Parts: sequence; C-alpha cells; structure tokens
Amino acid sequence: MSELDSTTAPVAAVAAPIPSDVEVIDLTGLTDSSESDDERDIDEDEEGSGSDDGSEGSEIEITLNADTRAQLQTAIATVSETRLRHLLRCLVETEVHVEALLTRELITLQRGTQAVVPRWEACLNCDQEFDINTFREETECVFHPGELLPSDTALLEWDTSAYGPMDTLSNRKEYPDSFAWTCCDNDGNTTGCVKAAHQPAVPRKRKRVDE
Repeated sequence: MSELDSTTAPVAAVAAPIPSDVEVIDLTGLTDSSESDDERDIDEDEEGSGSDDGSEGSEIEITLNADTRAQLQTAIATVSETRLRHLLRCLVETEVHVEALLTRELITLQRGTQAVVPRWEACLNCDQEFDINTFREETECVFHPGELLPSDTALLEWDTSAYGPMDTLSNRKEYPDSFAWTCCDNDGNTTGCVKAAHQPAVPRKRKRVDE
C-alpha cells in the first residue's frame, strides 16, 4: 500500500441504517421546557402589571352621554367623602382648569382685609351653609336659642326601665312632640322662634391696620 498524503480531505460520516424494530421520535417541534416556562411567567407579569392599583386596572374608554352623566351623578352622591376629597385633591394638583374652577367656587377675598379665605361658612345658630361675601339679611337665619328637652308630661309617661333614657338624639328625632324648647316652650316640630343674620361658627379675626 502507498503512504497517504497528509493533505487528504476527511471522509464524510455515513449514517448507519436504522433497524426496523426501533421507534423514531420527532423532537423538532419541541422547545426547551424551562425557556417556555420563563416566557409564560414574563407574559403573566406583563398582564398583571398595574392590577395592584385598581384605578389603572379599571381604565376603559367611555363615551360621554346622558347615561354616563346620570351614573356619574349617582356615583358622586354615593361615593365616600374620603374618596371624593382624595379625587378632588388629585384633580387640583394635575388639572389647572379644575383648580381654577374650584378656586372660584370655594375661595374668596374677605371684605375689608382682602385676605384669601374659604368662601363658605356654617352658621353658628342654624348650621346652614352660607357665602360669607353675600350681604347678610336680618331674617335669613331662623333658629331656637334655647335647649330642646323632654317635656314634663312626656317624662311622667316614659318608662325608663323598659326603654332606657328618654333624652337621646334618636328619641328627639322619633318623638319631637315629646320635647320642648326652653326658649319658647314650643315642641320639637316647630321652626325657630328667632330670626337673625347668619353668624360664622368660627369667627375670623380681622387684621390690625398697622400689621
């Protein structure tokens, strides 16, 4: 035999024939299991992102119409005071036009001092809300200056051992005719016996001229 040349190209391997009794399994359509699991986890994380915050997860596009306006009025009437105040604060901080509208509605300049103050006050005597910059009228506030106490007749007829104390807020609302005002002796169904101008529950001090 002659000596082989070192530069001779290698001979390609020839696949051996597969015996007829061996089962062949096709693996070409399968992917790595760990890789597919990771991809599913990523997809779930992306779908779940923002779901922790209910406001982001519930964002949908709604066309404004008569139905949505009616439902909005219902929501405003029934939503908690805490949530409503939080929503207003967020809108004031992010929407300039909302801030301007609410400032006009809720803020004013106090007469005399020109100090920036809340526009609305609760009356000390009747609890009615009033605009502090509107002119006061001497008959706008109607109230009882006295106390509402159980009448002598009602006290005699009331069974404390069976019904508990009579002088309670719930009994005043449920049995107003069994109570009387100390200022006029009228029962709890009557309107105020005194008329006057509204008075703020928390009087605001006027600034001194020399300040």
